Amino acid sequence: MGLDKAKDNVLYACKAMIDKQLAFGTGGNISERVDNEDLFVITPSGMDYMQIKTEDLIVVDFDGNIVEGNRKPSIETSMHRLILKNRPDVKSVIHTHSFYATTFASSKNAVELPIYNTEGLYYLGANINIAEYAPSGSEKLANLAVSTIGDKKAVLLKNHGAICVGKSMIEALDVAQVLERACKAVLLANLFGGVQEISRESNS
Repeated sequence: MGLDKAKDNVLYACKAMIDKQLAFGTGGNISERVDNEDLFVITPSGMDYMQIKTEDLIVVDFDGNIVEGNRKPSIETSMHRLILKNRPDVKSVIHTHSFYATTFASSKNAVELPIYNTEGLYYLGANINIAEYAPSGSEKLANLAVSTIGDKKAVLLKNHGAICVGKSMIEALDVAQVLERACKAVLLANLFGGVQEISRESNS
């Protein structure tokens, strides 16, 4: 039951990523923890989101072993594995190459994404850090992602994209959408002097 549900949620997110313009083609990857087991389901490598079916998904354990599936798992499987292993509060992980998040993360002077409205406070919680660049699929990138995201709901990857997490796939998708909107807004606001940041304290 838990495994089937995790597969259903990953498939749902594949379609949602396209519908919400968070991905196109094969860019990015999605995973979800299997309830009460040290396993997770992840999307295959190099396969268009709109073509992925249940039988294309891969089940991996927390040691990195493939438990089920005939396809090659995502190149970023180690990144998903380490996040899920180190964050027991996280059930779902979405890695996007969405346009505005990637653009902001590639900006020369960007250090972190500021929170500027109540939507950001609610969904993101705090300013979002940017992990330094490392090659796609590398253990260095996986370790940087884990250390930089900390206990937050998202992290930007320098010259790469974003990782968004949640206690459910719906929450992870919401975080990804809000992050994309926030990156777009800050990029535009920087043309007019930047954004005025807010905090939970100033909003209470």
